[in-house]
Amino acid sequence: MRTWLLRGLCAMFMAGVVSLADAAPERYRLYTPPDPDSTGGITGMITKPGKPILEILAMPPDHPELVYEGKVVGSNRQGFLFEKLPMAKYDLFVIYENEFYEGLELSFVPDTLTDKDRKSIETIVKASDPFFNKKIIHRVEGTTGRGNFARCVVTQYRDGPGTVTADYEAMKGVSRRTFKLIWLKDVGVGWQVVQKRDLYPVTAAMNLMTPTHHFSKVLSKIRVTDQVKDLGEISLVNNQ
Repeated sequence: MRTWLLRGLCAMFMAGVVSLADAAPERYRLYTPPDPDSTGGITGMITKPGKPILEILAMPPDHPELVYEGKVVGSNRQGFLFEKLPMAKYDLFVIYENEFYEGLELSFVPDTLTDKDRKSIETIVKASDPFFNKKIIHRVEGTTGRGNFARCVVTQYRDGPGTVTADYEAMKGVSRRTFKLIWLKDVGVGWQVVQKRDLYPVTAAMNLMTPTHHFSKVLSKIRVTDQVKDLGEISLVNNQ
């Protein structure tokens, strides 16, 4: 009876990873609640790439720990809507099945990181979060020198089941992945991670562990006042 039940649960689990969008319940506490007293927002329609959006997020660059989840709308899932956003500038993060686009402002001043800084940052990022044994740093910006800061956008994933499961065979080809925004500080002897923010943790097929990253400037510094800002039709392609 126990074996039958465990295999049934694994079958349900596998059914849930067919579509990444179906994994939303595991993230319901991850994002910042809308502000009931705010009337601002952002809406738009992404025409390029012309495929369904899985998730879209908004972050004020001066408070990147605040991550607001937008609604994906339209029969083709190419439209989006954020409501009840506090007045601020926002950067957007758009996730598709096998790629993602972001316009995050990682540094408020010109990037001055040296090759030595970047090597130190890569070393400490790869040593953090040992469950995720693979890390890809897509972008990093900051200021060189002791006491200064940097931020980076990272994909982290595990290239196999993270634990011994009830039915190991059913878990083959499936693993965990997340996108993270990571803050670092130069403490004199090198860079150290001071804060991390999960953006989109999922359980997914192994062929989706390393989606293609794109930076798109049209997703940066979108000012929200007391109304919903309509961005109209948006092309993310060739807008770096």
